[in-house]
Amino acid sequence: MHQVRKICILLAALIFCFSGLVMAEVIKGDSKTFELDANPIDMTTTGDGKYTFILAKGGKVFIFDNTSGQIKDTLNVSESVVNIGTSPSGDFLLLADSKNKTLEMVKIAFVVNIDISGLPFKGPANAPVVVAVFSDYQ
Repeated sequence: MHQVRKICILLAALIFCFSGLVMAEVIKGDSKTFELDANPIDMTTTGDGKYTFILAKGGKVFIFDNTSGQIKDTLNVSESVVNIGTSPSGDFLLLADSKNKTLEMVKIAFVVNIDISGLPFKGPANAPVVVAVFSDYQ
C-alpha cells in the first residue's frame, strides 16, 4: 500500500511539472460587433457555415451571411419561439415554441440576383424570370 501511494505521488508530481508544456496559447483575432434592434435569445449556424440565424426577442430572426459579414435579412416568427436550430443540410430552420408546445420547420430559400449585363438575350430586358430547381428529379 505504501508503494502504491509513493507511485501516485510521483505521478502527480510529474504531471504537475510537465503540465506547462501542453498549455496552448489563445490569441483573439479581429472582431466585429453588430447592432441588433432586439435582444438576442438563441442562435444557430448552418452545417456549411455560410449563414448564422440569430433569434431575438419580439419574434425576429436575423440572418447573418458569414461570407460577406453582413446581416442579409430578417424573418418574423412567433414571439413565443425560444430556441432555433437548422437541419443538417441548412435548408430548414427549426423553431421551438414553448407557449404552443410546437416545433415548426420552416423551409429556407434565398433569392439570388444573377448579373446578366453584357450577355445576349431574347425578349424584353425587364421580363420576370423564375428558375425552378427540381432536386428530386432522377
